Amino acid sequence: MGQKTIKLSDKTGYREIELESLPRNVRAAVADMADKNPVANILVDQMGMLYRIHLSEPANIYLDVLAVA
Repeated sequence: MGQKTIKLSDKTGYREIELESLPRNVRAAVADMADKNPVANILVDQMGMLYRIHLSEPANIYLDVLAVA
């Protein structure tokens, strides 16, 4: 995936995280999207089991992924 910054939302804003800390299917979606789109930052908003992945400009893409056990 290269050197991309992944930030996860929390109550105070965004914090940098490692890709391996995300659930397996969310990790796969982030890696796949980042490989196909040139982006500087990847923002991940977690709402329970739903993760919204946002690739920053120039891609500006959103993808919702449901985490499974």
